Amino acid sequence: MTAVPDGSLPPAPSFPSLEARFGPLTPSDAGMQSRVYRAGELMVKVYRRRRGEHLLEQANMLKAGMGDWVQEALEADGVEVLVMRRFHGHPLHQEEVLPALPQIRTVLARLRAMTQSRVDLNKLRERLKRFRSALAAYPLDDLFAAVEGPLERNELDVPASFCHLDLWQDNILVSAAGEVLVIDWTRAAYDDPLRDVALFKTGTLDILPRQQSFDAALSMLPDQEPATLRRFRAYLAHTCLHDLYWFLMNEPYAFEDQKDIKLPRARHALEELAP
Repeated sequence: MTAVPDGSLPPAPSFPSLEARFGPLTPSDAGMQSRVYRAGELMVKVYRRRRGEHLLEQANMLKAGMGDWVQEALEADGVEVLVMRRFHGHPLHQEEVLPALPQIRTVLARLRAMTQSRVDLNKLRERLKRFRSALAAYPLDDLFAAVEGPLERNELDVPASFCHLDLWQDNILVSAAGEVLVIDWTRAAYDDPLRDVALFKTGTLDILPRQQSFDAALSMLPDQEPATLRRFRAYLAHTCLHDLYWFLMNEPYAFEDQKDIKLPRARHALEELAP
């Protein structure tokens, strides 16, 4: 939940129609795209913009085999809303990461089995152009080469699978009994499934010590074939570049600290995976 300058939580907006239907809404979490409220045994997700994200996330959850968690997508009080069953858990802590890996591996394997067409390499090229333009002042040629080389050799031209595409720590919940639930499916789309593993390493596994994080990431790959490892190397570099670009564009005050954290991790992984 985002705090206001004095450290308190921001006041909750008024949703009279939602509260009349579901009961009092207790703030649970807030991000750039949405706010989440508890309503008894339900979670009510309110999107900040009206662009059909409630329907998109509902469809993505159904596609991911999570239909049992979705109650309803609706519009009320001038906002778009997704209502879900409540999961009694919390974002993954460091000591819970390794025990959670088998369940997360099962989720990724299920997504990987849903294939459609090919990875859109033109989108990847456009992203790299944006990254190069924004990050031109920084010595990142090794990271760009790790993506651009395989891209130009057509090593990234593979079937696309359904991917979550936002597997960072706060989107992976774990219960007291060790049950794992992946949440926030607004960005899910068809892409290279190794991009999901790379995002998972950068956004979650990197709370572990460096070598342990790398070894855990390797255990999430479908195989250890050279072609798979080269693709994974490319998407690790891409994910680091994406993260640096995001901080530069959205939270520039945190960019230097994040660069000092993320670059050594990325370069360690690229070295470990070097041909």
